[in-house]
Amino acid sequence: MSAGARPGQPPTLPVPKACACLVDGRGRLLVFHHPDDGGMQLPKGTVEPGEAPEDAVRRELLEESGIDFRGPLQPLGTMERLCEAGVEGAQRRHPQLWHLYLMRAERPLPETFDHVASGSPEEDGLVFSYSWLAPDAPLDGFADPYARAIGIVRAALAA
Repeated sequence: MSAGARPGQPPTLPVPKACACLVDGRGRLLVFHHPDDGGMQLPKGTVEPGEAPEDAVRRELLEESGIDFRGPLQPLGTMERLCEAGVEGAQRRHPQLWHLYLMRAERPLPETFDHVASGSPEEDGLVFSYSWLAPDAPLDGFADPYARAIGIVRAALAA
């Protein structure tokens, strides 16, 4: 039985997610404060039916930050997560499979900026406040799945 299934019900398939791990020339990672969830996050969202994770990660970055990234993607693998009901707008407990992609900023970006999210009914109109996370900065304010994803990014950058 999968983590999201209940006795007598079929297993729940993982919801595919695409996570944008955009770093600048100084190795800093683009992160944002989510006003509804009250914590720090990476741009991420659901891979739509028929959509490739590579296309989803570019779309999610654009919708959540306004950055239209057209450069190369470096796949960092996948990461499993069990999302509890009530977390990040989830109506029910369900497994997720995050596809992580390292992206290297092709031009200088502001130190901090705000962006009004679009593309998702749960986030349309929310203002996300972006900043850069230094390579050695503590991960205070990041929920477990984001901290794990940042650890994967940091390991890839150090390799």
